[in-house]
Parts: sequence; C-alpha cells; structure tokens
Amino acid sequence: MAFHLGGLRALHDRGILDKVKVMSTVSGGSVIGAAWAYSESTFEAFDARIVSVLRRGLQREIAREVFCSWQGMRILATLLVSGGMSIIIAVALFLLSRTRRWLGIPTDRLECSLAAISERLPIWGSLTTAFEAALVRVLFGKRRMDEVVRPGLMAIINACDLRTGTAFRFGSERSGGWRYGDIVGDVPTVAKAVAASAAFPILLPPLIETFEFERMGKRHTDTVSLTDGGVFDNLGVAVLEPGRAHDYAFNYPVSHIISLNAGGGQFERGEWHYWWPGRVARSFGAVHRKAQDAVYQRLHKYVETGELDAFGMIYLGQQDSRLPFRSPDLILREQVKDYPTDFAPMSLKNMELLTARGEQLTHLIVDRYLSNIAA
Repeated sequence: MAFHLGGLRALHDRGILDKVKVMSTVSGGSVIGAAWAYSESTFEAFDARIVSVLRRGLQREIAREVFCSWQGMRILATLLVSGGMSIIIAVALFLLSRTRRWLGIPTDRLECSLAAISERLPIWGSLTTAFEAALVRVLFGKRRMDEVVRPGLMAIINACDLRTGTAFRFGSERSGGWRYGDIVGDVPTVAKAVAASAAFPILLPPLIETFEFERMGKRHTDTVSLTDGGVFDNLGVAVLEPGRAHDYAFNYPVSHIISLNAGGGQFERGEWHYWWPGRVARSFGAVHRKAQDAVYQRLHKYVETGELDAFGMIYLGQQDSRLPFRSPDLILREQVKDYPTDFAPMSLKNMELLTARGEQLTHLIVDRYLSNIAA
C-alpha cells in the first residue's frame, strides 16, 4: 500500500491519475485502489487518510472486531460447531475410504453423503469477516461496488475462487466469475470485495459467500470460497489484455497499461529452504514470479504488435542497475524489498522509504515509456 501510494502521488503530479479509466486491483493493492476509487475527497485528503491507515495499521482494527464485537462470538461458534464437525467428518471419511480400499466394503454413498454435509457446514465468522468489518468501519462504510465516486472511472477488484480455481471479480459494472455467471440482486459492498481480494491465504481464511447468479439466462444460487486475487492473477491485468473473449470473461480494452507491482523481485541466494515451511513458501513464490514474468512478456508483445499503445511497469523489486536512469537520491531496492505485507503499523521511516521509491520509479517509467499521456 505504501509503495502504491508513492506511485499514485507521482501519477497525480503528472496529471495522469485523473485520466485513468479502469483501475484493476489485487490483494493489498485493492485496499488503496478502492480507497481512491470510492473516495469523495481531494487527492491531498486521500493521501493523508492512507498515511493515517498505514501508520495505525489494520491489525489492531481486525483484533478490535474479533474481541470487541459480535464477530468474535461468530468466529467462536464457527470453530466449535463447524470446526468440530469438520474434524469428525474428515476422520470418518478417512476410515471409510480405508475400509473400502482394504476390505472391499462399498462405502461410496456414505462418503458422498458425509462430504455433502461437510460442504453445508455454516461459516458464521472468520478472521476474514472480521477484516471485512474493519474495512467497513475504517475505510468504506456500506458503499456498494456500483457507487464509484471518481468521474469516468471503472473499478475491478480481483479475487480467486478456491472451489473452481478460477478468477472471481467484483466490478463497478458487473461482478461474478465465468463458472458462476454474473451476480444479480444485491450489489456486493466494496468492503466485502476488498476483504476477499486481500485475504492472503497464509494469514487469512477464504471468504465464504452465497450469491444469486445469472448465467446463460438462468438464475441460480451458489456459494463461493474467495481468497487473495494474486493466487490467480498476481498483477490484475488479465481483464485489460487485448483479444480476450467477451462471452463470459470480463474485458475492458485500454490503450495504455500502468502496472504498480509491490513484489520484492528476484530471489537472493544463500538460503537452502530445506524444511517444509521454507520450501513450500519458496516454491509458491517461484511459481508466482514465473507466471508474472509471462504476463509482462505478453504485455510487451502487445506494444510491439500495436495492440497496446504503451505499457509501463513500476516494480518495487526492480534491479536498480537495469534502470534506464538512476537518480543520486534513489531509494535502493535493498532498503525496501523485504518489508512484510502484514497490515501491521508502519513506522514513519519505512513508510517514507516505500512511498519515495514508488514515487521515484513512477516518474522514471512515465518519462521513459508513457510521456505521451503525461503531456
């Protein structure tokens, strides 16, 4: 969020931010992106508000919802009832599967019945619903996705549905996923969309929600399991790529793409990652980085073929030695690349370093690749 704030400052200074027609956000970027899209204030007031949120952090706000509101009782009830039942069902399913395999006793129907019961166990509350409640109180209130404030701006907040392994998107014009169709009826709130998009799976459980959908002219009700949008599309640019199908996909053609990416960049050598937690985390990161590289290659190719006018990548983890220009006061990659994404209160020093790097790199990339829209 701090790095993105620096990028937005630079885009505002160059007169580009008000020209943006589509803002597609992922993960922590959804918090600050939605705060801009759904804010009625001047940029200066928006800036001050985000600085306040960063300095205060969101961990305390989530804890307040857990321990000082009904969210805590809902979470406890979910753990005791659904959590306990899910453990019992899991053990029963394991024993039944062993019985079927070793003794040849047909237990298929019973297993299917238990699995169906497990899927219907209620989720009254979780850390992610507490996160959603904190976002309602601190940033968004009850504002709906179709209530974008910035004139002419379209907002898309990206999440991932774990049930189908596909993208699920909340938009100011439409929301849903191609496996389910479009959400009809009540328009989702901004806080719900952001909580789903920023539910980093290592820290937060998925957001379980039931919506009414319309697909191919037919309406149905279904339940989704939503987690961090970066699991599916770490950059949030899939909806902006040229040539996407229109039937079931979200598609918003644009002439220029500016990507703000707060990733740390290439891995450093020196750590072996032999044990399970380290090697799983490293493998997860490597897959993400490779998928991200492929997206960037496609975007550069679109520029070469004329399908995009220009593309600029503002990347926190950018290797400083490969920048087209390096100012004497540049905040170096090594100073900021390892800062954690955990919604903890941020010191003034760290915030200034991260925002300054975002601002510096954005100015540099705009000058190099996007000067025609900054004129």
